[in-house]
Amino acid sequence: MKEFFRGSLKFAADNHVLEDFDHIPHLIGMAPTVLMGVGFVIAWEFYIRRPELPVELARQQEPLYKFLLNKWYFDEIYDFLIVRPTLWLARALWKYGDGWTIDGLGPDGVSARVLDVTRSVVRLQTGYLYHYAFAMLIGVAALITWFMFGVRAG
Repeated sequence: MKEFFRGSLKFAADNHVLEDFDHIPHLIGMAPTVLMGVGFVIAWEFYIRRPELPVELARQQEPLYKFLLNKWYFDEIYDFLIVRPTLWLARALWKYGDGWTIDGLGPDGVSARVLDVTRSVVRLQTGYLYHYAFAMLIGVAALITWFMFGVRAG
């Protein structure tokens, strides 16, 4: 196992970080415990011994109170800088990228054009034989004309 971790933080020969943790000043080592005790005394004073004190402090320091109450306005800043631009971009991509480009020109657009053409062609189908014969005569005349002028031009 020592061979596997030989270059890591713990086993590096020139690394003394873990050893230096034992040599920090005593005041820095005690700071978390002291600050926990100070916080406990302040909380006991504010919420058990004198519960009216937080209300008075909030009234005296109203801008600071509102700033802390609103979580440093982090949500408002995040909404302004991240959420609104992202929503704008998403809406633009949805309307123009998906709606206009993909749905308008892609598969949905092609199927819509096919439906438009078939609706127009359906009107030509009357069920009368003489209408179909007339359409075939027009087609044969167009084909003969194309062959006559197509051969001369080429």
